[in-house]
Amino acid sequence: MKRASLVLLMLLSLGSRAALAGPCPVKFPTSRGTGTVAGAPVEGGTQYYFKDALLNGFDCFEELSSWFPSYITSSNASNPAKETVDMAYTTDGTATFSNVVVPAPGIYTLAIRYAFATGLFQGVLNRPEGVMVNGTVMTDDLNFPVTGDFDTFNTVTIAVPLKAGQNTVQVFNVATQSISRLDSMTVTAGGSNSCSILPQTPSALSAAEDSNNAIALTWNASPAPAGCAVGYYKVFRSTTSGFSPSAANQIATVVSGTKYEDTTVTCQTPYYYTVQAVDLAGLSLSSPQSSASISACPTIGSARINVGGSEVAPFIPDVDFEGGSILSHKNVIDLSGVTNAAPMAVYQDARQGNFSYTLSGFVPGSSHTVRLHFAETYFSTAGSRTFDISINGTQVMTNYDIFAAAGAKNKAVIQQFTTNADSNGTFVVTFASVVNNSLLSAIEIN
Repeated sequence: MKRASLVLLMLLSLGSRAALAGPCPVKFPTSRGTGTVAGAPVEGGTQYYFKDALLNGFDCFEELSSWFPSYITSSNASNPAKETVDMAYTTDGTATFSNVVVPAPGIYTLAIRYAFATGLFQGVLNRPEGVMVNGTVMTDDLNFPVTGDFDTFNTVTIAVPLKAGQNTVQVFNVATQSISRLDSMTVTAGGSNSCSILPQTPSALSAAEDSNNAIALTWNASPAPAGCAVGYYKVFRSTTSGFSPSAANQIATVVSGTKYEDTTVTCQTPYYYTVQAVDLAGLSLSSPQSSASISACPTIGSARINVGGSEVAPFIPDVDFEGGSILSHKNVIDLSGVTNAAPMAVYQDARQGNFSYTLSGFVPGSSHTVRLHFAETYFSTAGSRTFDISINGTQVMTNYDIFAAAGAKNKAVIQQFTTNADSNGTFVVTFASVVNNSLLSAIEIN
């Protein structure tokens, strides 16, 4: 990994972006902290340092030649090591403290110390984060206003309920322009929140198939107890009637309104749903379950996915994947060697590691052309990255080498295969690393 000081210089000097831009180190990072370090006593409470948190959700951001979340030194940090955590440039970054200990149940104030300048996100003057306590999301919109530079620290606070003894507090990203220079979290007793009553159970939950080949859910709002406000609703789903709601079967958090459209269902499969309301005192009882299914299986003729990225017409945003991590960069890609190349922006992000894509909705058994788009943006020699590719369980490429196939670094190459959808109308495309990480930029099925 590049030294943190180099990344710091990059953030402070926008004019030098091109000088440091480049591929990330090959080695996938791990968290230095475990999240289990005991807090340090301070006046009125206990202080926890983000350098000790368990970090996860790492993304590669090649414009800064680094993985994020990242550890960066700041002379004004409160912790003795003068080390902060940068959560920017990663979609799913998390920082978790699993040993937040308080003597008695009640409302406590979390004071989070941070700093950030606009950096690479010019015009972004506020960077929101989410906060989860003991598995319950307290907010997904805690505002962190710009402090002016990366060594000027401010503090934001939120009042949350904690139980006696050990608690888990997680700060999580809600946007790629997430907060940088997270320094400390101080926990003190008391706060402005006066909510101590659980919300009432949501009523009249209804599940029904809609015109979008999805299942539409609606329910009645839970009345807010005195001193409380229902912050959001948790939506749970199972294919088993009478199931128990848990983190494993939660499919959505609805912050605004009392409706949700479930677009991830499989046709002709009964689904059962329940909803819970959440305020600062905790969770309501689960609503009575409601059930629905998609009566007919729609069919599609083609699909185009910008793997690891957002919509770049005619490619839709990254969907239908399992596993892997995202890689982003600004490398100029040579498209001259392929026919019907994707737009260059499609090759400037990718998914890497061991992962698969499951694309459904095709006519069972129908024949299609599967086109896989690649560009080697890191290695400059053959044999440095190889991997196997399978479609519906049949291996179609062994020890595939992007660089060797393209003949150069930063040059697009496409592999295509004619194959049939399975008996359910599905294509499952699997990538298994052999040497370093598998890599894919886009997938088409025509």
